[in-house]
Amino acid sequence: MKTDDLIAALARESGSEYRRNWARDLSLTLLAGLAVAALLVLIGLHVRADIGVALTPVLLKAAFSAAAAAALLPLVARLMRPGRPLGWRVTAAALLLCLCGLAALVALAGEAPGQRMQAWTGGGFPWCLVMIPLLAAPCAALLVWLMRAFAPTRLTLTGASVGALSGAVGAMAYSMHCPVDSIAFVGTWYALAIAICAAIGALLGAKLLRW
Repeated sequence: MKTDDLIAALARESGSEYRRNWARDLSLTLLAGLAVAALLVLIGLHVRADIGVALTPVLLKAAFSAAAAAALLPLVARLMRPGRPLGWRVTAAALLLCLCGLAALVALAGEAPGQRMQAWTGGGFPWCLVMIPLLAAPCAALLVWLMRAFAPTRLTLTGASVGALSGAVGAMAYSMHCPVDSIAFVGTWYALAIAICAAIGALLGAKLLRW
């Protein structure tokens, strides 16, 4: 038996008590990560001053982030149970990025030529590239702690998936503060911030998830 096969077989046998409650544990972990991220926004960044007037675009940005989390969640859930095929779950995560890029292009095409850069960048540096990974960190730490109990075997992919899912959770919280509402901005920079979280997770996954 190959080493990888042996590890996968052992992983399937270990932690059965944890696996019986994996859905509950994953849900609670994500809710806790979102709560911490939202608290950090409230304390450190503050909710945007015009939240009452801008509630609809804020909710749309939160919904976009929640949709990203929903697309990534099946992949993370499957990686929690080693030895099972990933099937369509990787494709769903890749499709998410393609749809974000398409939405950004369509939105930019609908803008007047003189307004496209403003709509795309928000008129300055897209700070979501920094803030979303920072807000994702608590959720990522909680997810890594949870995933270690399930003994994942695809460490790099698991780390990337955990990072991306945490990034989507961080983006949900950041939407309360983000002052830019254009589809082109969200479709580009929120997606890139989530991709950055995935890259960080992939780099750290092999070390933090090793068992």
